[in-house]
Amino acid sequence: MQVFPSRIRRALSLLLVLCAATGAGAARADWPARPIKLIVPYAAGSGPDVVLRPIADALGRELGQPVIVDNRGGAGGIVGTQALAAAQPDGYTIGFGNIVTLAINKSMYAKLPYDPQRSLAPVSLAISNALVLIARNDLPAANVQELVAYAKQHPGKVSVGSLGVGSSAHLAGEMLKSETGTTMLHVPYKSGQQAVVDIAGGQLDVMIDNVAGVLPFIRAGQVKVLGATSLKRVPVLPDVPTLDESGLKGFEVVSWGGIVTPAGVPQPVIDRLNAAIARALQDPAVLKQNETLSVDATPSTPAQFASLIAAEIPRWAVMVRQSGASAD
Repeated sequence: MQVFPSRIRRALSLLLVLCAATGAGAARADWPARPIKLIVPYAAGSGPDVVLRPIADALGRELGQPVIVDNRGGAGGIVGTQALAAAQPDGYTIGFGNIVTLAINKSMYAKLPYDPQRSLAPVSLAISNALVLIARNDLPAANVQELVAYAKQHPGKVSVGSLGVGSSAHLAGEMLKSETGTTMLHVPYKSGQQAVVDIAGGQLDVMIDNVAGVLPFIRAGQVKVLGATSLKRVPVLPDVPTLDESGLKGFEVVSWGGIVTPAGVPQPVIDRLNAAIARALQDPAVLKQNETLSVDATPSTPAQFASLIAAEIPRWAVMVRQSGASAD
């Protein structure tokens, strides 16, 4: 009989399992032990990038390790989000996911190279903000009503820029055209910053974009602002009417975004990261910039963020279908 060797083998197997579990637990307890990379799927200087940098700095202070922004723009946020989904789920690569990458893209692309609900793990919602409609200074329209009238007089001639096909700005523009019965030319850009530069230079007529990305141009008098897409006026632009006030009753597009990780990150890491994000959003530097850019801090639990994503995907699917927009 070989009772003892059999028992020894079982004991050794159990010991190996316990050691592995202990090692994994220790690794999670030590997290983070090195700098963390935050993938932002938009160009440096874009609205999301501007908003996220002080949040990344504050998050690094909370975690005791630097959080380094890695800009990977392109293809409506797909390039950076795909890279995030493919990263090791060890907590050292996190990313920014928003209304576009986590909701709109699901309907815009027949073959999206990641699944917003399976390839990624929501950690916390972080921000929400309104968009604004801006125009080149010499466009003969001082408000939304005059823009609509001008577009109807010049069908297909008014150019509307956006941060790529399928962006919230693109769909907001499609909604504007649909609700006003106008025909305008959509001009997608790889960088929202370049689109704003072209409006300031007179090469592009109008654009709907995040306040954060266009506010410096508005304040410098390089572009004019015609309206806001929220139902309430933007605090930093109190004299600018909403599109709802301008006759487009019920018109509302509010952008949101938060922190996500590759699927499979250990729950203790998710929980610690979630708590650190909530504290980082209360950092004085973050609060000051959010106020300056009319961005609302909106921390949440992972479950609440997951519920928002689940609700927004079908909502935007309807808007994509109604607008006829497609990236394929």
